[in-house]
Amino acid sequence: MAVPLIHMAGWSGLSDMRAARAIVLGALVLMWPAFWNGYPILYSDTNAFMVQGILHFFIWDKPFIYGPWMSLFHWQFSLWPVLCAQAIIVSSILWLTTQSVQVAQTAEFQTLTPTSKFVSHPRFSETRFVLSCIVLSLLSAAPWVTSLLMPDIFAPITVLCIYILAVRSDLGLGTRLWVLIVGAFAIASHLSHLVIAAAVLMVLGLLHFNRLKIAIMPLLIALAMLVGTNLYGFQKLSVSPFGSVFFLARLAADGHIKPVLEHSCSRQQLYLCDWKDKLAVDSDDFMWNGQGPVWKHPGGPIGLAPEASVLVMAAVKDNPLGVMQSLVNNTWRELWMVGLGDTLHPDHLDTTVAERLKIYFPSAEFQRYQQSRQVRDQLYQSGDMFNGVGRLSLLAGLVACLFLVWRAWRERQRAVILLIAMVFVGLLANAFATGALSKPHYRYQTRIAWLLVFVPLILPVRFRGVKTRFKSGHYSG
Repeated sequence: MAVPLIHMAGWSGLSDMRAARAIVLGALVLMWPAFWNGYPILYSDTNAFMVQGILHFFIWDKPFIYGPWMSLFHWQFSLWPVLCAQAIIVSSILWLTTQSVQVAQTAEFQTLTPTSKFVSHPRFSETRFVLSCIVLSLLSAAPWVTSLLMPDIFAPITVLCIYILAVRSDLGLGTRLWVLIVGAFAIASHLSHLVIAAAVLMVLGLLHFNRLKIAIMPLLIALAMLVGTNLYGFQKLSVSPFGSVFFLARLAADGHIKPVLEHSCSRQQLYLCDWKDKLAVDSDDFMWNGQGPVWKHPGGPIGLAPEASVLVMAAVKDNPLGVMQSLVNNTWRELWMVGLGDTLHPDHLDTTVAERLKIYFPSAEFQRYQQSRQVRDQLYQSGDMFNGVGRLSLLAGLVACLFLVWRAWRERQRAVILLIAMVFVGLLANAFATGALSKPHYRYQTRIAWLLVFVPLILPVRFRGVKTRFKSGHYSG
């Protein structure tokens, strides 16, 4: 998988074999938590994706994307190939991002000062990439999210794919297709990634509009994938046919739905009128309690969705400032919730993933699962030890990114400005899409915050002795 995507990575002096080796080594480094665990890290929702792929079953709250992709690799034999494929994809995009920053800066600089030399070398680049992956794996949550069999890792990959397409006009056809495919898959794998992609593209539109036409392609492909699968599975021409139920739960927990019901129930009979005095104050409880309004509805969440849409619109119309304040507060809370732990326990795995492994996989695979540290509830201890270091590295990464964007602004290095701007906006969009529209959880922001550590690691050595002067329109040769 690694060799074809290297061919036109932008370094004519670097052979495909050495580039492939760098990507594979990077992938292995990013998988170390799974090796330590003795098995890929799992979450209760991993079960739903396994059901999608194995039984070809459409689940109301999850795009029919990540599950079928998993089935391409596990073949009901082992989940390890799924993790290997995921790690290779992540490493390849990190590699291409690293190369794209350096190629774009070199092109900018050489356009302005063609006689100057760039202080870098292909051999150093390969070594630096692997070393960057090692540092990233020790100081950030990147390897933990990579080792988790969930679409979470594709939130930051969404940002990086759009960046690569934005700054590289010299990519070969194979590499361009690879980034387009990975980008579209990353965006479509989770609905919150649509918000991230749209926000990042807005940044691109402001800073480098003429590259928007190619960079928007993954989002358009992802939208087509989501509409097509929902039309086939639910006969709904929609990107998210039942997403209003999540926002209903969020607004109910924030206290915006009860006033709407008190006002509306005197004029019309709604299902939730019987629940208006006992609405959960926690959105997860509202959504997932089997004795709550969502699952007590005769049609479940699918049946509740039309009424949810009406109530959400009414709440926004009746109290727009209050709803806006709740959105801002929840976004702010999510923005700072970074830490491992809520994906490292074996919560509910025995009734979800374990059942799937028992039925559809060899007994040896189930035994490997049972012997993992996570199942024995010993993995979270490693996460707790990491959190202090991880948060310090994020703080250092944030300070470094602020310094680098200031320096890039002074020296008019547009490729660096664009990357850091995309990362900052991606972090904010992720917090909004998850915290404001669902519920703040540590898992959500942890999956993408590690980009703050990644960016300072990959920026190339500065050009020596020359101050750049900005001329518009130059990213690559």
